[in-house]
Amino acid sequence: MDVTSHLPLAPRDLLILAVLAEGPLHGYGIIKAVEARSSSGVLLDPANLYRVLRRMRALEWIREEEDGEERRRTHRIMPKGRAILAAELGRLERLLAQARPAMAKAR
Repeated sequence: MDVTSHLPLAPRDLLILAVLAEGPLHGYGIIKAVEARSSSGVLLDPANLYRVLRRMRALEWIREEEDGEERRRTHRIMPKGRAILAAELGRLERLLAQARPAMAKAR
């Protein structure tokens, strides 16, 4: 599986995958979790969220499940989504490692 063809991720996609990596959530839960983690002001309206979730399902990054008890649709990250998330986090960590020496010199 070539995950690098999906990188870099949009901040919204990264945050959605990150919150789903912690466990399955329904749409409203994803919106609230992303807002809570977003220091850069990533806000999701329901229409935008569900469009992104449809795309992620089509790419097999996540799957949708019916929660029989609450009659809600929950979303769960799939192995491909975890691989994409891990690759993006690794890419960002390498980028930061390269940028930090320049910041140290600038001080």
